[in-house]
Amino acid sequence: SPSRGLGDVYKRQVFNDWLYRGLVFLVISCPCALVISIPLGYFGGIGAASRTGILFKGSNYLDAITRINAVVFDKTGTLTTGSFRVTSIQATDIPEDELLSLVASVEKKSTHPVAQAIVHYASGRGVKPAIVTSLNELAGYGLEADVEHHQVLVGNIRLLTDRQIAVPEELADCVATVVVCAVDGKYAGQLLLSDTLKEDAVDAIKKLKALKIDNIQMLSGDKQEIVNIFAKELGIDKAYGDLLPEDKAVHLEQLNSVPGMSVAFVGDGMNDAPVLALSDVGIAMGGLGSDAAIESAEYHVDRFDGQAEWDNIYQVGKHRVAHRFAKAFGVPYRNIFYCIHSFTSFLLFSSQRNASV
Repeated sequence: SPSRGLGDVYKRQVFNDWLYRGLVFLVISCPCALVISIPLGYFGGIGAASRTGILFKGSNYLDAITRINAVVFDKTGTLTTGSFRVTSIQATDIPEDELLSLVASVEKKSTHPVAQAIVHYASGRGVKPAIVTSLNELAGYGLEADVEHHQVLVGNIRLLTDRQIAVPEELADCVATVVVCAVDGKYAGQLLLSDTLKEDAVDAIKKLKALKIDNIQMLSGDKQEIVNIFAKELGIDKAYGDLLPEDKAVHLEQLNSVPGMSVAFVGDGMNDAPVLALSDVGIAMGGLGSDAAIESAEYHVDRFDGQAEWDNIYQVGKHRVAHRFAKAFGVPYRNIFYCIHSFTSFLLFSSQRNASV
């Protein structure tokens, strides 16, 4: 009947009204469950992560990392050890020790792993660096300096090609990291260096894929031939070499433009800072990374050695992160459930009694 229909509507209105009042009472009477426990759960998660060497800049990044479905790695120092070793040196028209002295002098103040390897190699050979009067860093290319009244260029092949200085053709096909040098506009020689994968790198990529993160990419400024070799060993299908810092930024912007894509970038160098800032989640190696990279990232991996370092990178996977911090977030859920359970009878009783009046 019409009167019965109106009665049902009235009962629903009364129930909704008392349910709303009951929820208000729940919030007022039990602030610990709804107001304190949730931020406390975030703080607990951040604290638990810090004990494993993962430093979060804020609680909102705990949520951001659970949405990651693509991970982009820098190569040198991230997937590789970054411990380069000079395998050969060849000079043109000047003695090898003089070439090494010039290169080491220019590279001395650089924090790049290649530069540090050359300085260490020169020191081991007893070669003393020359006096540098001015130094200019050319991002993605190398260094330009004045050394004892000589203009010295030290960097990759692109640097000398850009300055229209001829480079031996065989170096283009060399599967090694090449550092070339020019003195006063003339080619002076080159050093060849080798790098190795971190011992757990392959296992790390496999575990990321097991977490259903299949879009894994590697970006590098090294030659494409070198990048392809490392990518094959790692099992990474998408690997890009010969990239300048701005090329990496463009690549990440294109990746971010894909609908539904949430990207994490892992890097350590100063050149990685723009890419870290552009990514949805930036992860910097605090122990090895430059200050610029650390400042631009949302996460710092403070400890990065042995198996522990790759356990930290695994946290990029959304399932692993959710599981890792489950205990911290379980507190508010338990408290809310307990409060709702405690007041359910009271709410139902109140609404039914008012409806029957």
